[in-house]
Amino acid sequence: MIKQLTILLTLLLMSIGTYGQKKEMQFQHLREEDGLSHATVTSILEDNMGFMWFGTFKGLNRYDGYEMKTYAYSRGKNTGLNDDMISSLIQDHNGFIWIGYLNNGLSIFDPKTETFQHFKGGDENELMVPSESVNKIYEDSDNNVWVVTSNGISVISPNRKRREKYYYSTTGFSQINGESIYDVIEDKWNRIWLATDNRKLCVYDKNTKKFSEVEYTNRPLISRDDNDKKNLEIYNDTLLYISSNNGGLAEYNLLTGDYNTYLHGEKGKGPSSNNIKALKQVDNELWIATDGAGLDIFNVKTKTFENYTNTRLDPTSLSSGVVWSLYQDRQDNVWFGIYLEGVDKYDPRKNFFRDITNSPCNEQTLPNKPVLALYNDSKNRTWVGTDWGGLQLQEKDETLFKHFSIEGDEVKEPGAYVVKSIAEDRFGNLLIGTYSEGLQVYDVKTRKRTEIKRGVKATDLPSNHVWAIFTDSEGITWIGTLGGGIAKYDPVTKSIKKLKIGYNIGSQEHIYHIFEDAQNNLWFSTDGGIMIYNRRTDSWSPNLLNDLIEKDHNFNYVKGVYQDNLRHIWIATAAGLIKYLPERNEFKIYNQSDGIPELPLQAITADNYGNLLVISKKYVSQFSLATEKVVSFYVPNNSFNYNALVKKDNGEIIVGGTDGITVFNPQKLKENYTQPPVYITDFEIFNKQQTPSDSSSVIKESISTVREINLDYDQSVINFKYCAINFTETERNKYAYKLEGFDEQWNFVGDRRIATYTNLDPGRYTFKVKASNNHGVWNNEGATVTLFIDAPYWQTTWFRALLIALLLIVFYFAQKVRMQNVKRKYALNSIQAEREKVEIQNQNLEKELDTTKSELANITISHLHKNQSLQQIKQKLEEASVGLANNDKRKIKRIVKDINKESEDHDYWDKFEHQFNKSHDNFLDRFKIEYPDLSKRELRICAYLRMDLDNQEIATLMNVSVRTLETSRYRIRKKIGLENRKSLTKMITRF
Repeated sequence: MIKQLTILLTLLLMSIGTYGQKKEMQFQHLREEDGLSHATVTSILEDNMGFMWFGTFKGLNRYDGYEMKTYAYSRGKNTGLNDDMISSLIQDHNGFIWIGYLNNGLSIFDPKTETFQHFKGGDENELMVPSESVNKIYEDSDNNVWVVTSNGISVISPNRKRREKYYYSTTGFSQINGESIYDVIEDKWNRIWLATDNRKLCVYDKNTKKFSEVEYTNRPLISRDDNDKKNLEIYNDTLLYISSNNGGLAEYNLLTGDYNTYLHGEKGKGPSSNNIKALKQVDNELWIATDGAGLDIFNVKTKTFENYTNTRLDPTSLSSGVVWSLYQDRQDNVWFGIYLEGVDKYDPRKNFFRDITNSPCNEQTLPNKPVLALYNDSKNRTWVGTDWGGLQLQEKDETLFKHFSIEGDEVKEPGAYVVKSIAEDRFGNLLIGTYSEGLQVYDVKTRKRTEIKRGVKATDLPSNHVWAIFTDSEGITWIGTLGGGIAKYDPVTKSIKKLKIGYNIGSQEHIYHIFEDAQNNLWFSTDGGIMIYNRRTDSWSPNLLNDLIEKDHNFNYVKGVYQDNLRHIWIATAAGLIKYLPERNEFKIYNQSDGIPELPLQAITADNYGNLLVISKKYVSQFSLATEKVVSFYVPNNSFNYNALVKKDNGEIIVGGTDGITVFNPQKLKENYTQPPVYITDFEIFNKQQTPSDSSSVIKESISTVREINLDYDQSVINFKYCAINFTETERNKYAYKLEGFDEQWNFVGDRRIATYTNLDPGRYTFKVKASNNHGVWNNEGATVTLFIDAPYWQTTWFRALLIALLLIVFYFAQKVRMQNVKRKYALNSIQAEREKVEIQNQNLEKELDTTKSELANITISHLHKNQSLQQIKQKLEEASVGLANNDKRKIKRIVKDINKESEDHDYWDKFEHQFNKSHDNFLDRFKIEYPDLSKRELRICAYLRMDLDNQEIATLMNVSVRTLETSRYRIRKKIGLENRKSLTKMITRF
C-alpha cells in the first residue's frame, strides 16, 4: 500500500512540460441518406451564388447547406444530364456550368433556365475532339475553356464560336506530347501546363502559341501507373506540384526550373501514399488527397507531411482513406469527395475545439465515462474525476492518462467509483470529493491516505457526497456537499467542522460550486440560489436572489459564480446569466433573447482578456464585457457537465462532459463575420413546385433569378422557400421575411425556411427575405421578388363599366314597367273611386234624410249649397268673359278671385271641426295622432269621407276640382299605408 501511495505522490511532485499536438481536424459528413445521389464524389464546385455542386457516379447534386437538389441522367433531354458518371465541373465567367463525363462527352448547364446542352466528340466543327472521355475542364485567364480528354484537347473561345483542337504528336512540338491529358493549369506567365500520360509535362505558351516539354522529376516513371491520372497545382505562383497514380509528389520551381520528388517512405518525410488523386493549396499548405491513406498536409517551408485518415473510433475523422477530390470554397471550408462515402467537409471555424476521449484499443486513454471534475494542481498537472471511472492523471501526451484506485493505487483499469470534485489544501495535499465515499485526502508529507466520511461526531462529514472543494486565499478549505450543506476542512488535524448556517430552504444545502471574490467573500452556488459568506462581518446571506426566484424558480439553480475585473459578479443559473452590481444591489439578466444560445448554464470563467466564457450543455459562449455581445460556438461531440472546467496557464480551457474532455483556446475562437448570401430557392402554388421546365409553370427561369411573378386571382395558396448559404453551423441560420403590401412588419421566424400566403387581394406585392449566419451577422439586403396578382374579371374596369351599363338598362326597363303598373293601378283606383262615389252618394242621400235636422249636416249642406251657388256664378262669369276686351277680362278675374275667397270660409271650418269631433268621438284628433303626416287639408277630406260625402260634394265644399280631390285622396292612401285593394272611405268609416 505504501509503495502504491509512493507512486501516486511521486506523480504529484512531477512537473509536466507543455503538450505538443498536430493540427486538430474534425470533419462533417454528407452521405446518401443526406440526399447525395451516389456515395462516390469525383468532382466539386462552388458556383458564383455560393451553392456547392457535387459530381458523382450517378448524377449531379446542388447543395445549399440544408438539402440536395439532384440532376439525373435523362437520355439526351435538355432537362437532365447526358450521362451518370461525372469527371469534372467548372463554372465559366458567364455563369454556365460545364460538366465533363467519363464516357459521354460534356454538357453545359444554364442555371437561369435550368437546361442542359449536350456535346459529344466528333468532327472539327464540333466543340470536342473525337473522344467521349473528358478528364478535366479548365477556364484560362482569357476565358477560353480547355476541355482535356483521353484523345486530345479542345480550346473553346468565350462565345463558343471558335475552337482549337490539339492532338498527340510523336514528332516535334506542334501538338501535345501524350495521347491522354489528365489535368491542365495556367501560370502567371501565360503558360498552360498539361499533365499527359508522357513522362514529361507538356507546356503551351500562349504568347508564342507553341508547345514544349519540361522535365519535372528525377524518378524514372517507367510504368504506366507512374504517369497515369496526373494532377497539377500551382502554389503561390512559384511552385508547380505534380502527382499521379503511383508517382508520389513532384515539386517544380517555375522560376528556376529546379525540381524534387517526394515519395512514400519515412514518416513525415514523404506522402502517406504514392497514389495521389488531388492537390489543393489551402492557406500556405499543400493538401494532398491520396487513394487509401487519407489526407496529407504538406508544409511547403519545412517540407514535412502530416497525415489525417479514417479512424473508425472517431466519428469526426475522415469517412475513408480513399479521397478522390478536393475543393476550397469562398468561406474557407475544404470539401472532400470520398470514394463510396460521400462528401466530407473541414470547417476551420468548427475546429477550435479538440476532443480527448476514450479509445477502446488503448487502456491508457480516458475511461468511457462522463468527466465530472477537472483540476489543475500547483505543479500544472491536470487531474480528471469521472463518473464510475475514478481518478485520472493526464500525461505529457494529453490523450493518455494514469488511472488510480480510491486507495491511491496506480491501476491498469479505471476504478469503479465517482469523483465529483478535486482540489488541494494549503500544504499541497490532494483532496478528492466523491459520491458516497466521502472525502479522500492524499498527504504528501506522511504519504498516507485519509478517508473522511459522514458520522455522528462533529468532526465527521455532514454528507458522503462531496460536490465542491475550494481552498481560499487564507488557506481555509471549504467543503460543499450534496444535502449536507457547507463544512470546513482542517488540513492539520484532517478533521471537518460542520457549519451551522441559517439555510432558508433545504435545497440550499446542495452545494455545487465555491468562489472567492476580490473582497475575500465566499460565494456558494446551490439549488436554492446563492449563499454568501462575508468574511469581514463573519456573517451569512442566503437571500440574494429571492426577488428573482419569486419571478422565476429557475433562478434557484445556480452552477457557478465569477467576478470580472470591474468587480461585477456574474452568476450562471438555469434561467440565464445574472450580472450583479454589489455597490448598487442591482441585477441584470441575460437570456436567450440576448444571444445566450442554451439554458441551463453549466459553468462560467473568463479568458486572458477578461471576457466571460459561459458554458452550457452544447455551447461555449464568449461574452464581451465591453459590448455585452454574445458569440457562441456549438460543440457537437460533447455535452458538458457543470463546473467540470479548468483554465490552464497557457490560456487554454478544458471542459469535461459526457463524452470526455474538450480543449480550446479562447483567443483562437473566431466570430463568423461573413454575411450569408440569401436566395429564394423554390416557389410553390398549391404546394406544387414551379420550375422553368414545366410548361404550366408561372416562372420561365430559375426562381433564384426571377424578379417578377404574375399570378391569377384563383392561385390563392403560395409558398416561398428560401435559404442562406452559410456552411458553418447551418442549422443556426436565422430568417425574417415580409410581403410588402400585406405585412406591416418583418416576420422573424427563427430557422424556418418557408413562407405561406393565402387569398391575397389582387395587386402588387414584394416578397423580401433576409437572413443571419450562425453568429447573428445579418444580410439585410437578402432576396426579393415582386408578385403581381391579377384581378378577377368581375373586378376589372371594363367589366365594371359593362355592369353599370347593364344596370342602367335594367333600371330603365324596370322604371318603364313600374310606370305602366302605376297607370294600371290608377285606372283601377279610379274605377273603384267611381264605385265608392255612387255608394257614398246613396249613403249621403240616406244620411241627409236622416240627419236633416242635424246642425252638422245643416251647416255642411248650407256651405255646400253656398259654394255650389258661387261656383255657378263663377262659371257664368268665366263664360261671359269670352270675347271681352282684356281690361274687362281682368275685372272678371278679380271678381272670380273674390268668389274663391268667399268659398274658403274659415269660420265654417272651425264650426265644422268642433261639431264633427263632438259627434264623431274626436275623430280628427285621433286620426291625426295615428297619422301625423296628414295635413290639415287632408284631415278635412277624411272628415268629409267619414260623413259619406261624394267626391263632387267634397270638391265643392273645398272649392277644388274633382281631379285635384282624387289626387289628394291618393296621397292620403300612401301616407296611411293603405293597400290599393282596400277602400279609403271604408277604412275611415271604421276608424
